[in-house]
Amino acid sequence: MAQAWTGRPRERSAGSWHGWSRHAGGVQGPLPCPRQRRGPPAQAFRDGFSLVELLVVVVIIAILLGLLLPAVQAARESARRATCQNNLRQLSLAVLNFEACQGRIPVAAVVSEATNPTTCTGCWNPWAEARLTSFTPGAKHGSSWMLSVLPFMEQTSLANRWDHSTNVLGNAAVAKTDIPTLYCPTRRTSIRTNRDDHKNLVSTSWNGGGTDYGGCYGRLDGFMNDTSQDHRFADVDTPVTGSTGRRQGLFAPNNGRPLASVTDGLTNTIMLGELQRLRPIAGATSAAKTYNRTSQDGWAVGGVATLFVTSTDPGHSNPGGMNNLFFESPGSQHAGGCFFAMVDGSVQWLSEFIDCKDNNAVFPRLGSMSDGAAASLAAAGH
Repeated sequence: MAQAWTGRPRERSAGSWHGWSRHAGGVQGPLPCPRQRRGPPAQAFRDGFSLVELLVVVVIIAILLGLLLPAVQAARESARRATCQNNLRQLSLAVLNFEACQGRIPVAAVVSEATNPTTCTGCWNPWAEARLTSFTPGAKHGSSWMLSVLPFMEQTSLANRWDHSTNVLGNAAVAKTDIPTLYCPTRRTSIRTNRDDHKNLVSTSWNGGGTDYGGCYGRLDGFMNDTSQDHRFADVDTPVTGSTGRRQGLFAPNNGRPLASVTDGLTNTIMLGELQRLRPIAGATSAAKTYNRTSQDGWAVGGVATLFVTSTDPGHSNPGGMNNLFFESPGSQHAGGCFFAMVDGSVQWLSEFIDCKDNNAVFPRLGSMSDGAAASLAAAGH
């Protein structure tokens, strides 16, 4: 039976609907209904970034990469320079260890092929001799000083494979072997056929056997410019304008000199250094762009392939210094200069802005071993 209305709202138990509030004084009435919060319509929510936001992110990333990449490249070049410096140090130690055993440094070139030997002093042609295909066994070689120091570079097995009864071409299997220590990693780690490095070798069919280091021949007019003469040794008596004092360096063909012959000081005389590796400009006809910028290459070959001069000799087209695009001069792929090993075994960095204004300047004199003139690394500002 329905309960009669009493005029008062029914009380609710605990946990029931709380739409009514109770106080000590009685029931007060219903609570106001809370207002519901309304969100944005469904279509207002976004599923990604706007184009402007994406462009901002891309620009920020590009800026960060632009700041980071030069630092990474600089770190890598620093590591490559350290490796190059160490390569030259190992090579200089090999030469000095050879001298300690033999009482002399190795000969620059073992060569008997000469041009006008009765009238031209020391006009040896190791490049031509290295490439001969017919000769009396044991009579021709054309090999370089590097062959002699292989046992002191942990390359004894390679040295033992060399047949001394024949020349470089006859020892092609050995001569075209790459020796990692002889490459500057800033330039290359092997023969780069895509840059025609192989065309500077004894045989253009070779794909190895290069070197980026050589010995110092002095501040002479070292080699004939014209490639028709194979960049052979020039007459040692050829004058160089403005020169005074002796101009010979530590290395010489068919002659191994003792360290006692270095009277200008072991710390102030260049023994080894980095070499340029040049190719002529296609289609050019001038000497400066053709044979004067054509290198020879190959660690096994005597002559300018494994030697350099420090002379400044404009009378014979040599502008002097380093990185000068002249085939006789030293050079590197490092920015601003080259590494050189002194006769005391230390490896020094020399700036390409070193004084080389004439053949009596600091850099040329560092290349000669007994000219009696003052030339030091301190003066070179290394």
